[in-house]
Amino acid sequence: MKAKAILILLFIFIINTLFFSYSTFSQSETAIPSIMRLEQGWEYQWVDSLTEDTGIPETGWLSTDNVKELDEPRNSSEILYLRNTIPSNGWKDPALFISFMYGTFEVYQGETLVYKYGAIPETKTITYKGYNRRHFIELDAASPSNQITIRSYSNGNLIGVAGAVSIGSYSAYLTQMFQDDFDKIVIGSILVFIAFTALGFFFIKRFAGLYFGFAAMALCAALYTLSLSGSKQLIFDYSYIWIYVFQLAVYFRSAFDFFVIDKLFGPGYKKIVRRIWQLHVTLATIAFILSLVNPDFFTYTKGVFEKLSAFEVLIAFIIVIRLFLKSMEGKLFALGYMAMAGFMVRDLLVFTGVLYLDRFYLLGHIGQFALVVAVGIILIMRHREVRSFR
Repeated sequence: MKAKAILILLFIFIINTLFFSYSTFSQSETAIPSIMRLEQGWEYQWVDSLTEDTGIPETGWLSTDNVKELDEPRNSSEILYLRNTIPSNGWKDPALFISFMYGTFEVYQGETLVYKYGAIPETKTITYKGYNRRHFIELDAASPSNQITIRSYSNGNLIGVAGAVSIGSYSAYLTQMFQDDFDKIVIGSILVFIAFTALGFFFIKRFAGLYFGFAAMALCAALYTLSLSGSKQLIFDYSYIWIYVFQLAVYFRSAFDFFVIDKLFGPGYKKIVRRIWQLHVTLATIAFILSLVNPDFFTYTKGVFEKLSAFEVLIAFIIVIRLFLKSMEGKLFALGYMAMAGFMVRDLLVFTGVLYLDRFYLLGHIGQFALVVAVGIILIMRHREVRSFR
């Protein structure tokens, strides 16, 4: 019993240390004066087609309170113009930073083109080409114009800014980004190590399904964690690669959670747990193959899997509550799962704007790490029990 208590205390210590250090560090005031969110003062204008696009409009601009996921009536327009005024803060290396964009786009400072991502127009599918990547757009400190204009193009169903827009010092932003990514890189690397270790045990244990499911769970958590970092594209950058990494992590993760529950605690009443992960894996595989054929299928399947995962979380909560009351293993798994689900829901509320933060930082990867650690502790406990009977 002492060994179990030590493992539980170690688990709680790890989670609390990660949460405290990350939340405290992410809210550090050192870089805030050099970087600010650009949320107010945006104006927009739609242009129906490229044939009617004759350059940056001089009149006809309308104000908007929400530049992210602009929901003003589009009426099938292919071109979206967005503009704002650069605050005068005396930055020596001013830059604009956009976390996510739909489609290909250009950025102008006054009348001067300062950044271009993709080609306008593109005949191929382009809605998600800039998604899940950050854009670092250096501005001219000596330019007489303090107006920036974004010209965004998409022939898909989504267009424009998908994430946060910030402005400030280029060097300060990169420094802050690397600092904020530190825990993601460390946790992601540990999760990759755990995944391959578990895969090794899968072969050692003569293809025991539990270890395969645990390896897949850890790998999905690792891919999700690494895909959240801004540093990823400085290491390896390709238009669609991080979309596929993100999709693998998000679409399959919930299925492997249920797979592990099945192998650890049984398939449940009338094998409902087993049927859930089997159906989910099938749907996720089909969706991923469709996205390989055409990345814009991600546009249509993303919402489906968000709803499916939300429904599965409700089912899982009922299961983990019952597990919590049954055994020490059930308590460990329930604590890990509730940490994962709680942090992921918190991130969803932040990303959708329901929960507002001055600084955008995520905690879902820490919750996923907590669940992986919890399952790992359960497997270690079981391995020790098996050895003690020999």
